[in-house]
Amino acid sequence: MVMFFLIGPDISWQLLTHGPTTVWDHLEYPTRSLSPSPEPVPWQESEATAGFVDDSLLDSLEASQSLAFVVVDGGVIVWEWYRDDHGPDTPSMLFSASKSIVSLLIGAAIDDGLIGSVDDVVTEYIPELSEGGFDRVTIEDLLRMDSSMDYVEDDNPIGIHIRFNYTQSLADEILDLEVREASDPVFRYKSGDNALLGLVLVRALGDTSLTEYLERRLWHPLGAGNAGSWNVDADGGLERTWCCLAMTARDLARFGQMVSNGGTWDGERLISEDWIEASVAPGFSPDRWPAEYSGSVLANYGYQWWVLDDGSHLALGKAGQYLFVDPTRDVVIVRLGESQGEYSWATIMQEIASGLG
Repeated sequence: MVMFFLIGPDISWQLLTHGPTTVWDHLEYPTRSLSPSPEPVPWQESEATAGFVDDSLLDSLEASQSLAFVVVDGGVIVWEWYRDDHGPDTPSMLFSASKSIVSLLIGAAIDDGLIGSVDDVVTEYIPELSEGGFDRVTIEDLLRMDSSMDYVEDDNPIGIHIRFNYTQSLADEILDLEVREASDPVFRYKSGDNALLGLVLVRALGDTSLTEYLERRLWHPLGAGNAGSWNVDADGGLERTWCCLAMTARDLARFGQMVSNGGTWDGERLISEDWIEASVAPGFSPDRWPAEYSGSVLANYGYQWWVLDDGSHLALGKAGQYLFVDPTRDVVIVRLGESQGEYSWATIMQEIASGLG
């Protein structure tokens, strides 16, 4: 009853009815659909035996509730694995790996002249937020999660993150955000930055939805072979940009291959090379990188992409959704699952890439 009054009846009902978020939320909530490309581009597949596949990898996949694991070397699928009830045509939620695709859409909007630059302040697109202090926050601050907004990323059932995940009035929640008086001295991970990026995109796009823009600008040009979807707060509503794209492992790998190619796919430039380079460049000096990541492979953060300790980069989502890109070796690896398990998947992917490169 206390929760009912603190977060409201709609959010309480959603939370009590559906429970915690899962990789199958696209089957439970309203979505906008991504149609398969009218000209799907099949992956090349290798018939050779993948030397990195051993009992340890297979046991790790089985023990961690993995759904899919796809390895692409030089634009060719060299190995893929699926759980018995999953397959190449089965989509599932990406959770926060969706953030990296939103970053690509920001780059596309800049390329298309819909957004001026990363130096634009948020209130150029959302003037209502000037009272909340966002007239001193730039798009780049949001991309790097350095906005100093009052968003706390945790599972507090009456906290802001849960409200964002379950609200049916997402725009109202975003417009209630405020900036702290003091700037954050270091990187602070928070989905609110991405949610606000999503609303900036919505304002820049006008009558075009984020899903329509993704479909036209990247999904179809990448030759996506299957349908996908993006969860919205209500029928006809706003996309939950920080969490809720659903697609197959093979189609997610297409985004990674485009990034590995510096923004091109099948000889066609989809995103400027400058944007790709800026997206995956370390955004923080050592003194501004939190101590909690010390010793981790997560060595820095770019524009909604994690930068790893060997220079490769990663889109990362709750429960172990991974899009790993090593452009130096031209290796792309996708792992999807219902649980992270007790495994350092990023390290496993780095080891696989080093053996292929």
